[in-house]
Amino acid sequence: MNIVVVGKGGREHALAKKLKESPLVTDLWVCPGNPGMKEGGLTCAPVESPEAIEKFCLEKNVSLVVIGPEAFILSDLKERLEEKGIYCFAPSPKAAELESSKLFCKGVLKAAQVPTAKCAVAYSAEVALRSVREHDFAEPLVVKADGLAAGKGVWVCDSLAKAEEAVRVLGTQFGFPLLLEECLLGQELSAFALCDGEDFVVLGTACDYKRITPDPFSANTGGMGAYSPCEFMNPEDEAALHSIFSKTLRYLNSQNIPYQGFLFAGLMKTAKGLYVLEYNVRMGDPETQALMPRLKTDLAKLIVAAVTHELKNQRCELSSEKAVHVVAVSQGYPQTPMLLGSPISYPALSTLKNQIYFAGVSEKQNHLINTGGRVLGVTAVAPTRHEARALAYQDLKKISFEGMYYREDIAE
Repeated sequence: MNIVVVGKGGREHALAKKLKESPLVTDLWVCPGNPGMKEGGLTCAPVESPEAIEKFCLEKNVSLVVIGPEAFILSDLKERLEEKGIYCFAPSPKAAELESSKLFCKGVLKAAQVPTAKCAVAYSAEVALRSVREHDFAEPLVVKADGLAAGKGVWVCDSLAKAEEAVRVLGTQFGFPLLLEECLLGQELSAFALCDGEDFVVLGTACDYKRITPDPFSANTGGMGAYSPCEFMNPEDEAALHSIFSKTLRYLNSQNIPYQGFLFAGLMKTAKGLYVLEYNVRMGDPETQALMPRLKTDLAKLIVAAVTHELKNQRCELSSEKAVHVVAVSQGYPQTPMLLGSPISYPALSTLKNQIYFAGVSEKQNHLINTGGRVLGVTAVAPTRHEARALAYQDLKKISFEGMYYREDIAE
């Protein structure tokens, strides 16, 4: 079977590497991929538009396409491929509104009777500012953009001044409506399911670090690191997680919106149990880089079962070991300008104990250079989180480029 993974970031690097391990896979390409993936032994093809990917898949007799980024999920790529008889593992654009519209997601959660934070909706700056001025800030207020925001559309505000700034910035950058939510207190985590429209398997859990520094009110990023699994989950939480995914899929089916693809639940474990903060319609980045090395079940086999609606009774087995992933970013990230274009120095990949996943890199004069915010990350797997953390940082310190920055508290 020939497979294409669509995307060029660290998440797609991790997915492609795991899929390539399957005996079901004959050839695998990442479209467009990046030069770091090539150094890691993957084959990349410089095709990026839905039309070009469709043409490439037909030329290479591709049977299955796995989409990474949400932008491609919201495009017409799935429709194009399926019209040509090529399986595409991704939700439909309508089902993908779970991520592209937080307002739609809230409606689904409420209708499905899934626990979620209380919220108000503001369709203008005037209404939003009036609402934040009525909040007493005994607890923080969460201000969210409705649409896609590359992980930067959520502000947790501990003061009126911060909330007013959030309304101005998010309203200007992403427009209205904005959601004004109660701030749930507890332990945050991510959980991932692989769905076939009716049935699902839980792939596992991870905890990520969204802020650029340890300050919980510092700038939001796409993710600075993650570890897997979330060790604070108990059997009651696991049962609640299955109920959350089951209720959501059942409700979507009842509305004739069957959900097929990866489903990513952002969750808060509170004193009252698990609450859904949001859904994403893809695997997370950087959580995927922490989760995939622990996956013992054949990922390609699971995805084939999903696209052929044979996922019922399938199981997902994970290693008992712990994984830690730490991200290195360019100076200035997540703001602009960033310091880009510097050569990246790193040991031969074969000499490293752990896995480097490449993201924002390009090639210049046979050297990798940083060309994006999140440049690369290192994942280590070990019997304990403490050991995995030490190994990840050990290898990360062997890598350098001008202005390189990473958090030093991941998985503490």
